[in-house]
Amino acid sequence: MTKEPLGVLILHGFTASLDCVREVASAVKPLGLPTRMPVLRRHGAESPEALRDVSWRDWVADGEAALRELLSEAEQAVVFGHSMGGLVALNLAADHGNVIDSVAVAAAAVQLASPLAPGRPLHTLAPLVARLLGRIDMPPVYSDPSLAQRDTNYAWAPGDAVLSLLAFSQRTRRRLSEVKVPTLILQSRNDSTVAPESAQLIYDGIATPPSEKQIVWFDETEHEMFRDCEREAASAAVASWVRGRREEHRP
Repeated sequence: MTKEPLGVLILHGFTASLDCVREVASAVKPLGLPTRMPVLRRHGAESPEALRDVSWRDWVADGEAALRELLSEAEQAVVFGHSMGGLVALNLAADHGNVIDSVAVAAAAVQLASPLAPGRPLHTLAPLVARLLGRIDMPPVYSDPSLAQRDTNYAWAPGDAVLSLLAFSQRTRRRLSEVKVPTLILQSRNDSTVAPESAQLIYDGIATPPSEKQIVWFDETEHEMFRDCEREAASAAVASWVRGRREEHRP
């Protein structure tokens, strides 16, 4: 079977359903490229209880499995990830740069806004808080509150899963210099889940030449970039990036 030059891997975020990235999939579909959009470990279940005892290593492994499957149809992949999916995308780029054409990340959780996150004042208390509470509420956050009524993400997460996410965020930040592929970074200045400074941290941290990396800023949308008020523009930015990468592969 003749492979396509390029395929697209689409990765959702922590506690998220595939609904958080369907707008991206729809925007990319007209390009006619092979695509994979996996459900990462323990997501998509009836209850957030499914996330107990899951680790960031499981999410990376699921991303790698989907990447291998995609590469059965494509020579290289553009990897897109939202939030925690952005962390998976960056790690895949660090580990498999020879088969990854480029990366696009949106609200990648390199620096979370929570005071319990790495780099924040109360980070050392995170294990205690997670153990005492047992679960962390994660209500949907939208700039347009009416859109939250249709949200399908988990509304909370077990404490151990949250701690794994925090560790994953910290690990990814340390590995940014291993990313050398072209990179698109989408970030909202209005994001209250992922600190807006994350975009610049990624831009400055990756080893990609300046001519092959860019930040696209949004001003109104909250963390759910592809379901909130600027979803069309955010999705169009990703599709435009993928279209440009496809052109790079044309003879």
